[in-house]
Amino acid sequence: MKKIRMLPAFVTLLAGAIASISLYVTNQDLVTTLLVLFIVLFVFYFVGVLAMKIIIDHFDKEEDETVSEEGQVLEKDTNK
Repeated sequence: MKKIRMLPAFVTLLAGAIASISLYVTNQDLVTTLLVLFIVLFVFYFVGVLAMKIIIDHFDKEEDETVSEEGQVLEKDTNK
């Protein structure tokens, strides 16, 4: 579960690296590069947070279902 909490940082850094490299290769000026990089980092941080929340909610639902199944009481069949 700790590794899932690092998802927004990983997604943000990966997107920032890709954007930086692609902007450097296309020889963009400094102001354009910084503006685009800021927007990319901002957007992908929120994408990572959203993905983390969806994954955590999914695992919490699975955990709740297994706990509720384990806590059920089975009745004996007395019609023999």
